[in-house]
Parts: sequence; structure tokens; C-alpha cells
Amino acid sequence: MIKPLQLILIILPTVPFIALTILGYPSIGALILIVVFAINLVGLLTNNPHYGSWFSLITALIISLASQGYIPYITHTALIPLQSPGVFDMSVLAPEYSLVLSYLYRSYRRYIDELRSRGFDKVEVDRELNALIRHVLAILTIALLTAVMLYYLMIEMSMPVIDPFTALVVFAVIYAVISRYIITRVKS
Repeated sequence: MIKPLQLILIILPTVPFIALTILGYPSIGALILIVVFAINLVGLLTNNPHYGSWFSLITALIISLASQGYIPYITHTALIPLQSPGVFDMSVLAPEYSLVLSYLYRSYRRYIDELRSRGFDKVEVDRELNALIRHVLAILTIALLTAVMLYYLMIEMSMPVIDPFTALVVFAVIYAVISRYIITRVKS
């Protein structure tokens, strides 16, 4: 279970910058993609995979703020004019999910080290922790899909009060609250 999780932790934070490259900004997308990939590799080697996820999420949100929302509304110019901001906004989900997975990976590594140091059987520890990880991933994926559906409904409903960026912020808060609650419940 740990090897596929490591691969996912390397790939997910790069998704917004792959989308940025596809949307017509190959130089910015490739540069940030290389930096994120390097940070992810170093993070996995030092058992801190959340650094790459945080860097990716913050960079993607800065690009999103510069391309849409209130900054272009006030300045009357988009610093990074995206042809399809909805595609880029949805790609921000990947580093957010990766961030939760990275903390789950760290917890997994701590639990496995602690339980093995206390003399528990290696096979039993691996089996039980893998079952725990599968259940937590299923719950987190359901939370992610629920938040995406709410985001989609907020975008599609014709409410002049809610713009896409505000819907993205509401989505991020809902997902963060649900995932934090689940991780807290698993730790206790």
C-alpha cells in the first residue's frame, strides 16, 4: 500500500501545472512543474511529503488569484489570463487531496515504526495499517467527491452572489473541515 501512495504523492501536486501547460503557458507550467517534482522527491526521501503538496497548493492558489477573482476585478487586468479557469480551478483539487494524503502517509510511517518498535508482528502491523489506510482513503475520497459536487452545483446555479472563486474557497473550506475531522477521528 505504501508504494502506490508514494507514487500518488509525487504525481498529484503536479496536476495544476500540467493543466497550466496544456492551457497555453508551457514555460511557466514546466518551470513550476520541475520545482514541484524536485520538492516532492526530496520530501519523500526525508519522510516529509507534505512540503511539495504545500508548495503546489500555494503556488496554484496564487496563480488562481492572479487570473481571476477580486485582483483582476480591481485592477481590470488578469496577470495570468487563463482561457479556461474552471479547468485550472478543478486541478487545484489534486494538491489539496495530496496534502491530506501526505499527512496520512506520515501518520502511517509513525504508526508502523512505533508498533514495530514495541514488538508487534510485522505482517499483522502491515495488514491492519493497510486496512486502516484503505478505509480512510475511501472516506476522504467520498468527502472530496461531495465537495466537488457542491462546487459544481454552486457554479451551475445562476446565483449572481456567488462567483467561481468564492465557490472554490467554500469548496476548500468544506473539504478541509471534513478531512481534518476524519483524520482527527482516526488518530483518536
